[in-house]
Amino acid sequence: MYLENVTQTRAIEMTETSKNQHGGARPGAGRKTKYEKTVVMRVPEKYQDAIKALIAHLDETAYIDGHYRNGQTSEPVFLRSLDDNAQHVTFTTKPVLKK
Repeated sequence: MYLENVTQTRAIEMTETSKNQHGGARPGAGRKTKYEKTVVMRVPEKYQDAIKALIAHLDETAYIDGHYRNGQTSEPVFLRSLDDNAQHVTFTTKPVLKK
């Protein structure tokens, strides 16, 4: 009888210990982002390529300076509006010139 109680107690302790040490969420785990902070956002599927192109353009022009006074314009992205009108979208980044 005593041996059964000890065995059962040991099994419970081992189960609780193993649950705490394996798997689950851990602080600092997961893929790191190259951006400071990110948010999750729902956008219409039709705009997905335009959003990706905007992010790529912003990454490419992150260090634009006064040498590019006219700015840099992205390649046009074709998309259809929510009303199904064909559109080409471009993005232009210009530096803020100090006075």
